[in-house]
Amino acid sequence: MEETITPEIVMRLSGIRMRRLFLWLVFLTYLPAIGLALKFSDTGKPAFYLGITWLLMAAVGGVLVSFSRCPRCHELFHIQGYSTSWGRRCVNCNLHLNAGK
Repeated sequence: MEETITPEIVMRLSGIRMRRLFLWLVFLTYLPAIGLALKFSDTGKPAFYLGITWLLMAAVGGVLVSFSRCPRCHELFHIQGYSTSWGRRCVNCNLHLNAGK
């Protein structure tokens, strides 16, 4: 029998999707941002500071995504034991990221 998806589960899954979107945007904007910083500056300082900022944002995004809790089983959504997976299903209870959407 299929468990019902409550509005709270849908809301918390939306939060996980937003964290994942943030991380993807950080990854996808790195090369264009560094390229523009190098093109429009005489020195490499803006690109250096942008790179440090990007590294910090990637670290924060990675931690937010990795340590997201599943709204159904309350375990880590992407981590089980020593393995990690940034798939679209909870590695513990198999809840899909788009459930109830």
